Amino acid sequence: MELRGTTVVIAILFAAFLVVCLVLILRMFFYLLQLGDERRQAIVGKACTFSFSGTVGYLLFAFLRSIFNKESILINPLVTLIAAAVLFTISLGWYKRKLGG
Repeated sequence: MELRGTTVVIAILFAAFLVVCLVLILRMFFYLLQLGDERRQAIVGKACTFSFSGTVGYLLFAFLRSIFNKESILINPLVTLIAAAVLFTISLGWYKRKLGG
């Protein structure tokens, strides 16, 4: 019976993780579509640049790893999108704090 309780707890934690990821992704798209003044556009632009650079770096790393290991590229698009959303959220918070947002 203990195994069933542990399974339920793990399922709830995983569902909570997916909800947090969905919120991060939706927040990223909301910030990209929202209009604002020049300062806000500069903050979002810098956050976009950082998250784009991080995503491209990850894709380049996966590509080079597949070349050197002589295996096919296995990139999960959901994981890449979640990583981009996390990078965007962190960099957005950083630039808001740095530039005053």
